[in-house]
Amino acid sequence: MFADHGYKQPRLYHLVLIDQTDAVDRQGAERFLIALKALCLKLRESDIPTRWRACLERDDEKGMHFHVYLLVDAVNKNPCRFINTKTGKEGWLRNMLEKRALRFHLSPPKSDIHRKRNGERENYAHVSRAKLADCIEWISYLVKARSKPDDISHIYFSSRDSKHRQGILDAHAQPAANNENALKAA
Repeated sequence: MFADHGYKQPRLYHLVLIDQTDAVDRQGAERFLIALKALCLKLRESDIPTRWRACLERDDEKGMHFHVYLLVDAVNKNPCRFINTKTGKEGWLRNMLEKRALRFHLSPPKSDIHRKRNGERENYAHVSRAKLADCIEWISYLVKARSKPDDISHIYFSSRDSKHRQGILDAHAQPAANNENALKAA
């Protein structure tokens, strides 16, 4: 996720989506994924490229919940416009999740290297060379063994890099186009 993303201003957010219905079956994962896809669609429609990794967990305190790490590019628009804890008209994320019986928590990076100059904590990490190692350690939280449900077989999820996939398709289409042009010329 961190290699070859091509983002000019990469930011990493950690969202914890929490099921308010106490669902204990596979349906819980589907609802999380539908909400996550709606968030990514909103970001991409707003010219904010997005990649993500996630895992499903269940424990006594939070019940069924979903950890999501979003890697976004803030070069064109500020992702905090959508990824925030605001309410009302400006709380798009909160409103969207409430409609799906989900709530959320934005979990900021704990390391001091991600703080503003005035010491204030950001809701995200800047993914720069100096901070990359800390971001990799932060995202490794996804694979901790604690709280992983034993009764659900598929608990890890990730986005696909559609730009990379499109590049592969274009590369395969190029020789075919060259062959057709060669036949027309002959």
